[in-house]
Order: sequence, then C-alpha cells, then structure tokens
Amino acid sequence: MAQRQHWLIRFTDELMTLTSDLTQDQAADFVRRVYLAGHEAAVAEAAQERLREGE
Repeated sequence: MAQRQHWLIRFTDELMTLTSDLTQDQAADFVRRVYLAGHEAAVAEAAQERLREGE
C-alpha cells in the first residue's frame, strides 16, 4: 500500500518549489497558518449555516 505524504510536508515542498527565498521552516509556518485560517473560517461558516437553518 502506498503511503500518503502528510499535508504539511506536501504543501511546504510545493511552496518551496515556487519560491527561492523561503527556508523550510518559513514555508512550513506559512502553510500551517493558511491551513489554520481556512479551518477556522470553515468552522465559522458552518456555525452560521446552522444558525440560518434554525431560524
């Protein structure tokens, strides 16, 4: 069975191929912050949707 690469490693590697001025730590920090911001936005949107459905 093929092992899947962790999302943080995958997107950090992809970001580093697009830029030449980021270290691996900087790229990983950026990817992590974007992921968390997206997750928080999705949670907030789901909560708003539940409120609208309950009205």
